[in-house]
Amino acid sequence: MQWCGYANESRFKAQVQSLMAMVIGGADYTSGRLSTIHVTEADQTGDWAVNDEYTLGVDGRIRSLKRTINIIPEDNSEEQLFVVKNGKAIKQRSVHRELQTGRPTKNTVNWFHASPVITEIKAFPFSALITEKQEDVRSAAEVCIPDRAK
Repeated sequence: MQWCGYANESRFKAQVQSLMAMVIGGADYTSGRLSTIHVTEADQTGDWAVNDEYTLGVDGRIRSLKRTINIIPEDNSEEQLFVVKNGKAIKQRSVHRELQTGRPTKNTVNWFHASPVITEIKAFPFSALITEKQEDVRSAAEVCIPDRAK
């Protein structure tokens, strides 16, 4: 229903646990500028999780995505690497591994489809928290905005 930003990591972790959030976002700042955006999405049963790490250039644009897809029942982990150029995501590589051993595998999971790659910061449902309201988040215990998708 809403997205909330927390300046305190322990408060953030406590809220994630208590709300049993299925999608979690985060941001890292380097020298005062947004440098990395993290998004984790999981299903309610715990069968799969997708961890996205978007890297931004000094110009504030998304430059790359490292995506890890873990499918527990299939013992499969796929790491994907994308570069973002001219507003388009271009897959550079995809490597599958067994979750339990980490060994490379040729096995793929055909039934799972991850969310599309985001190529602009404003496309994140929580973008206002990491752009316009970032100072509010740093200075307050909690800042929330409505979920645009609802």
